[in-house]
Amino acid sequence: MANLKPVYNSKITCPVCDKNIEVTKVRSKSIRLIAQDEDFCPYYEECNPIYYEAWICSFCGYAAHNSVFEDASFMDRKLVNEKITPKWSSRSFTGERDIEQALDAFKIVLYNLVIRQAPSFEFARVCLRIAWLYRYKGDADEEKRFLRYAYDYYQKAYSNEPLGGGKMDEYSCIYIIGELARRLGEPEEALSWFERIISAAGQPEKKQKILPRLLENTREQIQMVRQAMQTGKRSV
Repeated sequence: MANLKPVYNSKITCPVCDKNIEVTKVRSKSIRLIAQDEDFCPYYEECNPIYYEAWICSFCGYAAHNSVFEDASFMDRKLVNEKITPKWSSRSFTGERDIEQALDAFKIVLYNLVIRQAPSFEFARVCLRIAWLYRYKGDADEEKRFLRYAYDYYQKAYSNEPLGGGKMDEYSCIYIIGELARRLGEPEEALSWFERIISAAGQPEKKQKILPRLLENTREQIQMVRQAMQTGKRSV
C-alpha cells in the first residue's frame, strides 16, 4: 500500500456563496510537534498544520481562519459579496503548500478581515501566524512587523472583547501580550502583563482558571526579562 500524503482535501460548503468547495487538511497522524517558542510558535517534524489554517473559497474570495470559517454573519456575507467577489479572480488553494503559498493565503484572510471589520481577536490570531511564518522563513523584519500588529490587536481584544469559549482564555491572552512585549523590546510592559498572572495565581478562585504550564512559563519569562534588563538587553 502506498504511503498516504500528509494532507488531504475535504469538501465543505462556503458560508458566503453556498458553493461546494474543497479545503486542504492535515492528517492527524502527520502532526508531530517537536518544539514550541515562548509565544506558542510551533515546530513540527514533518508537515506544519499552520500552513493550512487559512481557508479560502475559490469562487467568491471569502477567506478566514479554519476555526471560524463557517461562522460568517449576514454582514460578513454582504461585505464579501459587495467588496471582494467583484474583484476576485478564481484560483485554487488546495493541495500541499510551501511557505510562500501559506503567506499568500493568510494575507488573503487578513484582507478579508479588513473588509469585514472583524473583531480584534481575529486580527491578532492571523497576524501572529503570519509572524510565525516569517520566523520560519528567517525574515526578522517582517516577523517583527507582524508581531507588532498582533501585540496591538491582542491588547484591543483583551480590553474590548469577551474572551473564552472558542477564543483564547483570559490568562493566555495576558501571557501572549506580555511575551510579545518582551519580543518587541518593551521589558517593562512585558513584566507588567506577566505580573498580572502571578497576582491572579495568588487568589484561589482565579488560580484554578490558569493552566499550570502557563503559570510555569510566566515565571520563567519574568526571570528572563529581569535578567535581560540587568544586562541591558531589551528583546530576544
